[in-house]
Amino acid sequence: MEILTLKTFKAVVDEQGIKGAADKLNTVQSNITNRIKKLETELDTKLFTLTGRKLQLTPSGQQLYEYAEQILQLEYQAISAMSRNKNTYELRVGMPETFAAVHMPLALKQLKLNHAEIRTKIHTDTSERLVFSVLNNKVDCAAIGNAPKHENLVVIPIVKEELIMVTPRDSEYDPVLLVRDEGCGYRQHAMLWRQQAGRGSDELMVMSSADGVLGCIAAGLGYTIIGKNMVAGSRYEKSLLMTPVSHGPKHVQLSIVYRKGCPLESGILTLATLLTK
Repeated sequence: MEILTLKTFKAVVDEQGIKGAADKLNTVQSNITNRIKKLETELDTKLFTLTGRKLQLTPSGQQLYEYAEQILQLEYQAISAMSRNKNTYELRVGMPETFAAVHMPLALKQLKLNHAEIRTKIHTDTSERLVFSVLNNKVDCAAIGNAPKHENLVVIPIVKEELIMVTPRDSEYDPVLLVRDEGCGYRQHAMLWRQQAGRGSDELMVMSSADGVLGCIAAGLGYTIIGKNMVAGSRYEKSLLMTPVSHGPKHVQLSIVYRKGCPLESGILTLATLLTK
């Protein structure tokens, strides 16, 4: 049973199909299909059944998936441990784009100056998807808001950020709540605020970046609920009015999360310490 075959099997499950697994592993769908057939032949058992157009795990497939997670986790730990033993090693850090722009630059500078053995590689995504990335070893750790409780995760609080309502400073604005894509931690707070503030009828407008959200608000197209640090120092700050939120949580807790037993824990703790300063 080869590691690549197990990674392929796990990818089919995680990505919910052959096509998603092929995209994830940068290969063609026929390679994925052949690897799964080879694995089923090797184990002399069916791993999937086809229900409609969806692949479903058989009981044997579910059992193998649990073993595959453990085996691939051990592989990751072994590679990471060998990497750590060298003079330098790579630390893959996930974070939302807003965190990368506001909180990360100074910490990265200090890390480079005082811990040259750690080479950081940044991966940006939403908080929700970053949790999945940590649990599946796509990144070694992630900086996210509202970290979930999970038996395999270690959570280190780093920054408590004030939540504010952002509106245009010198003009009226439309009853439109501007938010980021699904999975954004600030979006969750904004949606909760809209509900508790009795403004459920306000239109929702989705933007691809925080900068886009702030630019539209400066133009009078609406308002948002977001972290204060996202606005302070931005190019739109002088055109925006920041007001403490009147409903729901007043702060969002930002944390570093990583998988228990990670061999690169010392590097992650070093980064977390820099981010709390």
